[in-house]
Amino acid sequence: MFKRDVVMLDDHLFSINLDDWTVSIATPSGRIKFKLLHGEYHERFKDWKVGQAWLIKKDDNIFLNVVFRKEVEIGMPIDVIGVDVNENNVTIAKSNGFERRVTREKNIRITYFLKRRRIQSKIKTGKTRRKLLSKYGRRETKRILDIYHKITNFVVEEALKTSSAIALENLKNIRKKIKFSRNMNGRLHRWSFRKLQFIIEYKAKMNGIPIIYVDARGTSRTCPICGAKLSPNGQYRTMKCKRCGLEADRDVIGAWNIRLRGLEKIDVRSPRSPRKPPNETRGRKVYYYKSY
Repeated sequence: MFKRDVVMLDDHLFSINLDDWTVSIATPSGRIKFKLLHGEYHERFKDWKVGQAWLIKKDDNIFLNVVFRKEVEIGMPIDVIGVDVNENNVTIAKSNGFERRVTREKNIRITYFLKRRRIQSKIKTGKTRRKLLSKYGRRETKRILDIYHKITNFVVEEALKTSSAIALENLKNIRKKIKFSRNMNGRLHRWSFRKLQFIIEYKAKMNGIPIIYVDARGTSRTCPICGAKLSPNGQYRTMKCKRCGLEADRDVIGAWNIRLRGLEKIDVRSPRSPRKPPNETRGRKVYYYKSY
């Protein structure tokens, strides 16, 4: 019998058998035992330790939320991967070049934002309005999280292949600096950059990969070759250094600088570090990258 919608269980109030997926819970009338319904994803927790749990009553169903934990040894990296998180893409700087993974998060969020606005303008109040807003909110979240997890899996796999740490920008308090037009402010506040960083961080730690946070100041405006200030080269996305001639996409510059700052932070001097551009033609230096 539930007196509340959520009941917290300490580890001595329940026990779970991960071989046959049964759980035993202590009650005032004695212990009760029942079988859990689960999917294939749960099989990975069989070797983990069990912590606290919560019984949650939702509609006519009862859910058991269990915290699993395991100890992971963080390895010693020999290289660093720089990850630059942007509104519509994630750019990754590696020892052998760069890759860009397109997310289209900005377009997805604007689309669902406009859908919600249309619903709010046509249906002023009531259960139907709340139901529709909730439905499209869940769809938006699922689409974004699916993209985030696919990108994170790629970043973690690359880090494991090269025994690298993952460097991310420290974006703490960045929302306080967003002071543009009303539309731009709304768009940037809807961008969940920290969520992607959080997913990368916990998946990296599960695989023993160190995470490094570096100063985000000037990562896309500083030349990674000579340290001079970059200027736009006729286009918003392309930056050029007047001192050394480097010309590259601003996201590539950002990921490159993040990687170099990560190398300096853990004092790694990898011979594979791309400190010089691989392509030079008559003083014009261009860095190429793969885009997906």
